[in-house]
Amino acid sequence: MSTAAAEFWISPHTPGGSTCYRVVCWLRCALPEEELHAWKAGKAELLQRMSEAGTRGSKGALNSLSSSLKALNSNLIDKALQFCTRAEHALTRVRALRAGLRSDSGVLGYCLSEAALQVWLEPTAENGVEEHLTRWQAAAPEADWSPERLIEALSPAEAYEWQETCRAQGLADDAEEAAEEAAPAAPFRHVTVLAQEAVEALLPAEGKVLVDATLGGGGHTELMLRAGATVWGIDQDPAARRAAKERLAPYADRLHILAGNFRDTADMLRRNGVAEVDGLLADIGISSPQVDAAERGFSFMADGPLDMRMNPSAPRSAADIVNTAGEEELADILWQYGEERASRAIARRIVQQRAKAPITTTLQLAELIGSVLPRKGKQHPATRSFQALRIAVNDELGALDALLESGISLLKSGGRLAIITFHSLEDRAVKRCFEKLTRPEIDRPEWPAPRPNPDYTARLITRKPITPGGDELSANPRARSAKLRIIEKI
Repeated sequence: MSTAAAEFWISPHTPGGSTCYRVVCWLRCALPEEELHAWKAGKAELLQRMSEAGTRGSKGALNSLSSSLKALNSNLIDKALQFCTRAEHALTRVRALRAGLRSDSGVLGYCLSEAALQVWLEPTAENGVEEHLTRWQAAAPEADWSPERLIEALSPAEAYEWQETCRAQGLADDAEEAAEEAAPAAPFRHVTVLAQEAVEALLPAEGKVLVDATLGGGGHTELMLRAGATVWGIDQDPAARRAAKERLAPYADRLHILAGNFRDTADMLRRNGVAEVDGLLADIGISSPQVDAAERGFSFMADGPLDMRMNPSAPRSAADIVNTAGEEELADILWQYGEERASRAIARRIVQQRAKAPITTTLQLAELIGSVLPRKGKQHPATRSFQALRIAVNDELGALDALLESGISLLKSGGRLAIITFHSLEDRAVKRCFEKLTRPEIDRPEWPAPRPNPDYTARLITRKPITPGGDELSANPRARSAKLRIIEKI
């Protein structure tokens, strides 16, 4: 199999600024022993000469030897990737290996042939290169992995250049399209919240470019498209993208759907050649189809796996947190993200229970919380804890902060940013950010006079949040906590 015929995949995430690596491993049958011996001997000689050049301070020789080492490594990689095997456990047929790579938050992309794996990696804070490599190989336990491997350090710029080159050459498989095809075909029925208010806030019109950073079922986007705007819709849920693509098919010439988290909105648009837009809308939180689907594990209204991932391929589920996080960490999650006063007692009970058997379903967890916290009033005692776990699993507040930080930079002068929130933690973050961006001056007790605010870039369109009216609440009670805030770039 040639390199050109290998399978490429590129993560939507770009390097974040830390050291990256190219990691290559292969099956024993991929390379003859003489090839490996020649590579190891050549590498050892070049490393020795590089050490001597470094001692002499000879930068020219060091650069030349470094280039020779890269060429030697690349030659070995090419030979491994070009090897064709009919082995029963060829790597291109191991689905678990693909899934493990694509769900690993450190993986920037990979190239996979039948007998070799090449990965571009930015290690996570929790794991080094070897820990990542061990997980990938464990996903294909029956493969006869060679004990040899190649690990090269790269700059973030080199890793990003590889991603862009693959995209430009059309090498990367459309993994997201495949995920949409595999997504459940059940109807994605989502009632759009504050539809008219949110869309009208962006002043949609022919010729304008707008962003729906939380595409969902496409309700807000459809109204923007009807008004003549071109829309970029973003969603990390393949079921939502599939539903929106079907619903909005008549507007395909003005609709661009991207797979990803809204935290990366600015990066995704700029990679697609969009530097500025006329408006951006984000409807933060969970959608009704996600809540109502028991298999997604968001709700305790029906039993299902304890999942809660908005992006089904994300690496960590609610069950992972519940069964592996320390008692103090669990208590902090429940308190910070759910404002649950009984957080410590609930965390203690979870740790006690999971020592006997893992907690794997939504009803299991809800009943456990109910045993700690008796029901008072209409709200189920597990409501706050489920909210907290969902926010932690999806890093919702971190994603919102990232969107707020970069969103204003995407807007043209006069462009608008509209955010719909559903609970106090989200609304507090939006309100705080909007206040920072719209205050002309800042003052402190120790200053003799107010000073110009360096972050002053916008004006408030709504001093108080817009909330649903009586008719909307009657039709959709789930909208009761929605709040819409809007600013305009100056």
